[in-house]
Formats: sequence, structure tokens, C-alpha cells
Amino acid sequence: MYPNYRISVEIILLHEGKVLLTKRAEHCKVAPNVWNVPAGKVKYEEIPVQGLYREAKEEINLDVELLEELSVRNLRSKSGDDDIYRVVFTYLVKPKNDNISSLKLNDEHSELAWITKEELNNPRYETLHSDIRNILLTKVFK
Repeated sequence: MYPNYRISVEIILLHEGKVLLTKRAEHCKVAPNVWNVPAGKVKYEEIPVQGLYREAKEEINLDVELLEELSVRNLRSKSGDDDIYRVVFTYLVKPKNDNISSLKLNDEHSELAWITKEELNNPRYETLHSDIRNILLTKVFK
């Protein structure tokens, strides 16, 4: 009934009072040119928190420390013309040892931005999903 069903993780990286947003690259099948937080699918042999650590390393080349699980929700979206169904675990993390010197985007991303609560209203980030925006406003930037 739901052929494109997966478990995913979203990574809200907090550093010095700011959160990292990443812009999906134009060539990506899922959400091209959309601002988001680093995210990815959990592999079959992983539990979500293991996927969090792997995806942080793959997407932004950082080792992170888990601070809090912020949200678990169902998400229905599109990948090209296909419907996709996800259970999404959203985690608040910080860089391990507060070190971001190795931060580097993989080829799924074209830009990054460190933002404050006030910068969420910048039209530049209008493509940020409303769920992420709400989580940032209610649970991160209190």
C-alpha cells in the first residue's frame, strides 16, 4: 500500500546559538533547491539514532553529540512524481567537542547557512518545511 515508505532522520545542529541549514542541490531528486536541515534515510540494519550519527558524517562530515530527540512524525511528500511516506525522527545535536573545523557539505547540498531565530523570517529560507520551522521556533529557539 505504501511502496515508498522509510524511516528518516533530521539533524538540527546547534552551535554557538545558531542552527545549521543546508540547501539541497539542484540535481537532487528529492527537494531540489530547498532549504532544510541535514537529513537522510535510516538503513535497514540501523535504529534511528545510529542513522543520525552516520548521516551527520555523510552529509556534513561532522561527529556530533546527541542532545535531545525533538520530534517523531509522519510525513507524506513527493520525490519527482512519486509519493513518499516517512516516519521522521528529528534530533537536536551539537558538534562533538564543539569542533566544526571539519564541516563540509556532501554533493547533495549547494549551500549552508548558520541562522538565528530572527533569520528564520528571511525570505531566502521560505522553502524551509513548515514542520522544521515550527520545531525550531518551539523547541530550539525558545
